[in-house]
Amino acid sequence: MTISISQIDRKHGVKDWLAVPHIVFAGDPVFVPQLDFMEKQRIDPGHAPFFKFGEAAFFVAYRDGKPVGRISAHINRRHLEQYRDATGNFGFFDCVDDREAAQALIDRAAAWLKERGMARMVGPYSYSLNDECGCLVEGFDTPPAILMPHARRFTGRLLEQTGLAKEMDLYVYRTKPATVPRIAKLAERAKRVGDISLRLFDMKRYTQEIELLVEIFNDAWSGNWGFVPFSRPEIDALAAELKPFFRNEYGRFMLVNGKVVGVIVLLPDLNNIIKSFGGKLLPFNWAKLVWALKRETWRSARVPLMGLRREWHTTPQAGGLLAMMAQSMIEQGMTRYDLDWVEYSWVLEINKPMMAFGETLAGPPVKTYRIYAKNI
Repeated sequence: MTISISQIDRKHGVKDWLAVPHIVFAGDPVFVPQLDFMEKQRIDPGHAPFFKFGEAAFFVAYRDGKPVGRISAHINRRHLEQYRDATGNFGFFDCVDDREAAQALIDRAAAWLKERGMARMVGPYSYSLNDECGCLVEGFDTPPAILMPHARRFTGRLLEQTGLAKEMDLYVYRTKPATVPRIAKLAERAKRVGDISLRLFDMKRYTQEIELLVEIFNDAWSGNWGFVPFSRPEIDALAAELKPFFRNEYGRFMLVNGKVVGVIVLLPDLNNIIKSFGGKLLPFNWAKLVWALKRETWRSARVPLMGLRREWHTTPQAGGLLAMMAQSMIEQGMTRYDLDWVEYSWVLEINKPMMAFGETLAGPPVKTYRIYAKNI
């Protein structure tokens, strides 16, 4: 039995690219197939914003003619301009428990990167830290939240067998209704700062609100490991993707003495809705999705973004301000939507203050995602 690797594009091989996750996760009760039309757009240079500042190649592994794995290799020019470290990335990695196939995929991605002058590869990123990133290494028994990846228990082992080594871990926290009182005292500390208020996202000024959100995000995360600011194409794509289901109360800005200093965003966990779709919207799943969006029948949600401007990071009130934003979102989620849990993801393992905040908020991490690297 032989392994072969084929490069695919938006016209050739897409069917096999889309089939790989269904093959890898067959029988996995918490796997959530993503919608095929969105997955096609993600690898389409004519649609995905990444291709405005990056290039990528996509590969499928076959054993005796049947797809058994996939991977992307990509170069983010904005990362290279900022760090000048000759580092490329791999992503979208899914593979059955087949060491030879995994090695062939990593070798092909590494060769593509090396041909373009890269000396190191880091991933999985699909396509960057601003997208889905990391390989799940702990927390396999619970479903992934919206825009978070999933993996088999053997996936990390396969990557390590190809010569990749741990670069960084990302932690995920989930809040239950009973944890709301846990942060109430912490939130009280912030009231000594001055005139503090929270305002909802203003959908009448949607574009400006998205730009303000990204401005705060880029400032708050500017000192983080591997961070690259959101670009204009990414901002425009983010605004377009969120608008159909975003509501005023899904976003909040924090003001201190009239100045916006923080932001928090909660996204309904659409994975709960689309899990049974099998990746398809036709013939009737589109109606189920529209109905769910209209009725807001959420059972879980994710906070992908919560932060304060950098000038507040080292202040004694920072934890209290974060707690006030989190408390506001949790109380809304548990009362209006009767959510089972709210996920806060993700937190770098080297970000000790946010790890401490996450554990105060929700206890130990429920999932760990790992980023790997190696020289090529």
